[in-house]
Amino acid sequence: MESLELSTYIIKDKKYKIRDINHIDTSQFISLDDSALLDPDKMDRHYIDGVLLMKFNGETIMDFTFWDDIEDLWHYFINSFEELTIQDESSFSFPSQPLPVSIKIIKDRVQLVIGNKSINMKAEQFIDAMLQEAIKFFTAIMSIFPRQEAEYHQTILRIYKIKLSLEDRFKSH
Repeated sequence: MESLELSTYIIKDKKYKIRDINHIDTSQFISLDDSALLDPDKMDRHYIDGVLLMKFNGETIMDFTFWDDIEDLWHYFINSFEELTIQDESSFSFPSQPLPVSIKIIKDRVQLVIGNKSINMKAEQFIDAMLQEAIKFFTAIMSIFPRQEAEYHQTILRIYKIKLSLEDRFKSH
């Protein structure tokens, strides 16, 4: 059985700067599961530093060295999934670093390549896990920044629409 583990973390204080990616203080990151501990006054609403941790079958694909503007990164993934509703390939780079990401659908499987790491797994399982984590992220952010509730709610509705389109696509395989 293929296993994909995803966890989104957010830097709890915008004053924390990562100066050396080999020495990242992971205690500065808060899991979405503990998002109630995040103080919106210590965060930059327009640039939310964070990371999407990803493990595939126990192998780390993305770790804390992949930190970036996590809201934008999630939007980039969502845009790619939307492209995958009508085509077999999509690609982008991380928001603030030249790290390429490509997603390719081959029959009922997906190949994700991030930098020099890659996974190949059942597309439906991968996309479902990613979109569920995206919904979890935007739901948490909506509670942290309630003034943007309408914007985040629209994003969540968009994710559900993409999820339904992709489910229809894979029913034919």
